[in-house]
Amino acid sequence: MAENETSTLLENGLKQLTFGWTDYTLFSSLLGVSVLIGIYFGCFGKKQDNTTEYLLGGKTMTYFPVAMSLIASHISAVSLLAIPVEVYQYGTQYAVCIFTSLITCVLLSVIYLPVFYRLQLTSTFEYLELRFTRVVRLFASFLYTFASVVYVPLIVYVPALAFSQATDINLHLITPIICIVCIFYTTIGGLKAVVWADTVQMTVTMGSLFAVFTLGLITVGGVSETWRIAGEGSRIVFWNMDPSPFTRNSFWGMSVGMVMTWIAGLGISQISIQRFLSVPNIKEAYKSIALMGVCMVIVKWVSVFTGLIMFAKYHNCDPISTQVISRSDQLLPYYVMDVASNVPGLPGLFLAGLVSAGLSTMSANLNTVAGTIYEDFIDPWLPDSDNKEKRAANIMKATVVITGLICMGLVLLVDRLGDIFRASMTLHGITSGAMVGIFTLGMLVPWATSKGAIAGGLISLLTMLWIIVGAQVNMVKKRLVYPPLPISSDGCTKMNNYLFNQTTTTPANPTSSTEKEEPFILFTISFMYYALVGFLIVMIVGTVVSFIFGVPDLKDVDRNLFPPIVQRFLPAKKYTEVPMHSIPTTLVMDAEKEKLSS
Repeated sequence: MAENETSTLLENGLKQLTFGWTDYTLFSSLLGVSVLIGIYFGCFGKKQDNTTEYLLGGKTMTYFPVAMSLIASHISAVSLLAIPVEVYQYGTQYAVCIFTSLITCVLLSVIYLPVFYRLQLTSTFEYLELRFTRVVRLFASFLYTFASVVYVPLIVYVPALAFSQATDINLHLITPIICIVCIFYTTIGGLKAVVWADTVQMTVTMGSLFAVFTLGLITVGGVSETWRIAGEGSRIVFWNMDPSPFTRNSFWGMSVGMVMTWIAGLGISQISIQRFLSVPNIKEAYKSIALMGVCMVIVKWVSVFTGLIMFAKYHNCDPISTQVISRSDQLLPYYVMDVASNVPGLPGLFLAGLVSAGLSTMSANLNTVAGTIYEDFIDPWLPDSDNKEKRAANIMKATVVITGLICMGLVLLVDRLGDIFRASMTLHGITSGAMVGIFTLGMLVPWATSKGAIAGGLISLLTMLWIIVGAQVNMVKKRLVYPPLPISSDGCTKMNNYLFNQTTTTPANPTSSTEKEEPFILFTISFMYYALVGFLIVMIVGTVVSFIFGVPDLKDVDRNLFPPIVQRFLPAKKYTEVPMHSIPTTLVMDAEKEKLSS
């Protein structure tokens, strides 16, 4: 686009938007608060000189900050940016997340949380060693660590890109600042600093999100006008009941397929379980789950309606097709700067919230990866000593710094790789299905063995890697295309009809560029089902392999490794006949109680 054409377009249709000094002040203040929280808990609070304090906050956290931290960890800047753009381009099918949230919270409460809370393990992967073998534990730990180190740079890159576009500050300058702030308060403050920083950041994010939401409604003329324009633009899509796994998104893809993805992030994730164990009792943990589920639905629904508001505002002058913004990821920041430009400080506060969402996800991952690396790969090689706990805390702090610096360096690599946001979110499905499958196999299939878990996990990973790489190759070759719903730029200045006056129609399903080169059918599976497919492979292969190589006697299994819904179906535990006088009275009473409960 020629420079004079861009200027005319901005004057007549769209605006060039930048930060003011108030925005910079509020943005810097929020980052400063995060640093002060880390200094307080690291220097003035209870010393972070043991694993219980550093990883579990001394088990004195309450359900509210834990729930806020869980939401902040799950709702990253990627989510806040991606959901409105998803609605803007493909409609409101994502709003079915209310069912996803309900199903996920029920499964967490019934299957996963009771087991982890009863065992009180510092690392969730320790469960796999107790249930199977150490080989299974190391396999899962390596996958988790690798996935986190690859995922964090992408989480940091997206809000840094948005901030860079709004301020004209070089991306390579803002990224180290964000990373260093996060590394600092995570390192010295431990879990307490992470949780309370997450709480402050999430409160600011939600407050600014609602403020921008309200301003947007006023700008486009209210809820009814927004709904009318969205309906005319075919954006109101809730009940696409197509059961085909090849449909890009449907009711089933959101309410069933996404459950596996959410369980991977909330049910078996070391990040979530670490927070659930930081409360004093399981009732507080259940309260955290309930509050988390309600808040997640509210935030995601606001994000969905924000997408409708953006469509109502730009339905006849699309900033993407007119190249006022270079990537769809920049649409939400542009919209915020547009509608909130007359409210001093609000754009800065909102973008601070986006950056904070990236900070919260990064800090949660750094804190958790540090514990995983220490517990599974460092501690077994260290000799016992009197100050083991203090040594462990120091090693984990050093691990946070090293991992954070690696992630900071990879952000620069992400920038050079170009637009990989969609590909990165798809590649995340390689490990999530396998991880959920291995844990669920151990908890719900008592006769599963370590051979079954390893075989299921490996086959799941290899299969999903093949499917995802095949799909990405076909997307690059334009054999597999998911065009967005119709959008127009008729309302913009018509000086270049070819560029500014296009309307695109969208087929319901992916299309192929040539009829002779149809992609292999498995490559056309919707990314919404990747985690579910990987999960099913582990469950089926793991169960079959376990039966082939011989199942254990269920009377010998440890009942504590299974949730209550499975324990009730297990046979009574074997008891060895020994003289009663040689058994302590307390153990006899405990054994009798267990017999009665079973």
